[in-house]
Amino acid sequence: MKIPIVKEYGSWAVFGSSFLAALFAGLTTRPWESGREFSGVTFLTMLGMIFLINAKVPFSSLLRSKSFTSSGESETENRNKENLYWFIFFLFSGLVLLIPFLIDGFRYFMVFSLLVIAYSILMSKEKEHHLLAEINGFALLTLAAPITYFTVTGDVSMRLYAAVLIFFVAGVIKVRVRIRKTLAYRAAMICYCAVSAVMFQLFQIPMIILIPFFENIVSAIWIRDIKLKTVGDIELAKGIIFIMLMGFFWK
Repeated sequence: MKIPIVKEYGSWAVFGSSFLAALFAGLTTRPWESGREFSGVTFLTMLGMIFLINAKVPFSSLLRSKSFTSSGESETENRNKENLYWFIFFLFSGLVLLIPFLIDGFRYFMVFSLLVIAYSILMSKEKEHHLLAEINGFALLTLAAPITYFTVTGDVSMRLYAAVLIFFVAGVIKVRVRIRKTLAYRAAMICYCAVSAVMFQLFQIPMIILIPFFENIVSAIWIRDIKLKTVGDIELAKGIIFIMLMGFFWK
């Protein structure tokens, strides 16, 4: 049996980095000193989010199918049924695992369901790989940051969400720069880094966390002939640096 899971390693890197950055940032508040029990809820929440992310694969397969019916024995119909069962399994399992988080966090995070709706609409219109859809997808993946921070500290931090989202959306633009190599995208990358610095200042986020963006600026000015896999490895390394900077300098 082939289990339909997300095989986009970049997505898992963004999710994992968002989770770890928030975990380290949350630990800087020393929640154990106030007697807060967070490890179990945080672990279950992480697993729940993993299940929900994997629900994307069977869901997108159902959306792409032009002949989905609730009955029939054709190969296409059987495949659709299998995707439906997997979607229900991932969705149900993820929501069950998220119950400890949702008991307290639902009222704070329910507004982000709009991102799920928007992404589903874009997928249904076969625009999954458009720039807007990719940014929307990253907005969903980086939700791991404020959710994890909430499970650790009991506080909602939109500053943290802004920091993580701003950082990783730069990766979406960078890939476009590497593929298109146009002056417009290169200028957009530089402008994005400048605006990011302004946003960090407005949100009172430590500017040192943006140090990895120097590579974005250099790569936009100096276009080298490197493979996308190499670009992915560079972004992964920058993600690790970002996690470390969050752990040391978040306040």
